[in-house]
Amino acid sequence: MKYLLCADYHVARNNGRLRRTIADILFNEGKMTRAAMAERLYEMGMFREVPSESSLAALISKNAQIVSCGHEKVELSNGSIVRNMVFDIDRDLIREESDLIHTRPFSSMTNREKEKAVRCDGCKQMRLMEEGWVKCLPCFRRGV
Repeated sequence: MKYLLCADYHVARNNGRLRRTIADILFNEGKMTRAAMAERLYEMGMFREVPSESSLAALISKNAQIVSCGHEKVELSNGSIVRNMVFDIDRDLIREESDLIHTRPFSSMTNREKEKAVRCDGCKQMRLMEEGWVKCLPCFRRGV
C-alpha cells in the first residue's frame, strides 16, 4: 500500500510540472491546439512520456490560467475535416511572465510555492501573493 501512495505522489508532482510547463509554453508561444502542445512538449524533452491529447485536455481543464479561444479546422488522413479546440493563456488576467506565478492554482505549485501560499480574502483560494497583498492577482484584476 505504501508503494501506491508513493507512486500517486510522483504522478501528482509530474502533472503539476506539466501544467506549469504548458502555461509557460502558451504564454511564450501563443495559441495552440492539444496536438501542437504535445509536439512541443516532446521537442522540449523534459518528460519521460508525453501525455496523449486526451490527457492534455484533462490537465488543461484543471488550470484556470488557460482558456479556450476558438477552433481550428484540420483535415485527417482519410479526408474528413474535424475542428480542434485552440487554447491560450488568459491574456486579460496574465499580462507579464511574473503574473504566471501569482495566478497559478495550488495544485500546480511547487512545494516551496505551496509553503509560501496564503488564502485570498476575495476568492478564498490558496495563492502566492506579494507581501502586503490582501487579495490575489485574479481578484484584483477582476474587481472582486
